[in-house]
Amino acid sequence: MLDDQSSHMDDIAELIAQDPALTSKLLRLANSALFRFPSQIHSIAKAVNVIGGEALYNLVIAETARSVIEHFGEEPIDVNRFWRQSVLCSLLAKDLARMAKIRGSERFFVLGLLHNLGELIVASQTPELATKCEQAGLDLAPWKHQQEIFEFTYADCSADVLKAWGLPDTLYLPITRLHDEKFALANKEAAVLLVAARVAFNEVTEANDTCQWLDAKLLNALDLTPDDIDDLLKMVKMEATGILALMGV
Repeated sequence: MLDDQSSHMDDIAELIAQDPALTSKLLRLANSALFRFPSQIHSIAKAVNVIGGEALYNLVIAETARSVIEHFGEEPIDVNRFWRQSVLCSLLAKDLARMAKIRGSERFFVLGLLHNLGELIVASQTPELATKCEQAGLDLAPWKHQQEIFEFTYADCSADVLKAWGLPDTLYLPITRLHDEKFALANKEAAVLLVAARVAFNEVTEANDTCQWLDAKLLNALDLTPDDIDDLLKMVKMEATGILALMGV
């Protein structure tokens, strides 16, 4: 409905009203300090107008992903870290795609949000190995640890599951080559997702360098500098805080 120009905000509000959990999160977001509206917002239609279509899209996707993934085993890994990493990656990927003038930047929000889904799945099936992988040091790139322990990466697992769910190939094929740096240097879309994923990982693991695991050539491919990444991360973290609060993280 958001993509359909003939849709009216009242129709979208009516659809949202059928989901009490989503309704409450929408109203909390619209009344939060993030939007600073001068008066309290009580109606769904008003809330939709205040936050706008893009923020609504992000909220719906994040809430849907959270509810779908709830049934996976979560004990072996730090779930709050998992969601911070996923949401940061989604926002970074969307903004980087926009900066790179890639059409359909909203798709990158979904790619970023689901790129590490495999970690939850692996944790539910082999919790001891997932814990071992999470506790591995930063002496080796995380995806290389995953390859050593499982003989595949979390991104490989994510892509296979998204494909099995019948999602469009545009929502899983980029994830299949997430860690292929040579491919990313020749493909701007791949570079966006790779850079977003690594910056998000570095942030949640509190790495000393925001651009750790990032070859300077990858940033050059997107006409970016480390300072650009730091500035973008500062802005994205503010938006991520709002989304994560609504998700209860």
